[in-house]
Amino acid sequence: QSSHLPARVCARMGGGWTDLGVRADPDNPHALREHLATAVALGYATVATDMRVDAGDKAAGREIARGLDPIDPAALASALADASARGARPVLNRLTRLTIRFGEPGELQALLNAHDRLVRAYDILALEPTTERALASACANRRCDVIALALGARATFRLRAGAVRAAASNGIAFEVAYVSALMETTARRNFFANAANLVRACGGGGDAGAPDGVG
Repeated sequence: QSSHLPARVCARMGGGWTDLGVRADPDNPHALREHLATAVALGYATVATDMRVDAGDKAAGREIARGLDPIDPAALASALADASARGARPVLNRLTRLTIRFGEPGELQALLNAHDRLVRAYDILALEPTTERALASACANRRCDVIALALGARATFRLRAGAVRAAASNGIAFEVAYVSALMETTARRNFFANAANLVRACGGGGDAGAPDGVG
């Protein structure tokens, strides 16, 4: 998943495979331990624990802070031991990722301004726009590393080539969650239609794939 990502992100990865979408859930350390063990066993050298928030959620600031918490040492040691027992090399580099879902650019800017220090502490900032205005804002945002798109539903806004070119000029990658393409027929049809539109807008390249990066 590391191809076509901004250089500032790739520099933090090191070598080997990278999973950019391990959901950060401080309330469920067992699930995180299982995800980490599986990632190491499959040969991933780096994972990004992803804290997801909605820009308009009043609890977003608290969740942003929680996403920076270190992984419980016991859970990490257990995950690496499990992976080692399966024959994998027990080494894992952890990055922190913040994904902000938003529909109004003003809400996003207010959140970024209110929690600037915490947001800047993350290794990766991903934006998940839900409207055309939000997409244009995300593509122009120089702090953004990744724009996450859920393509399994019927498109609610156009992927305009101008906005996509702006993202490319700002070094932003597009992340496409392809889990919907593995599900039911309608979601699969929507996925391929929307993905084709994105490729056309991108001019044929620039995406980062993710099996479940945007849920």
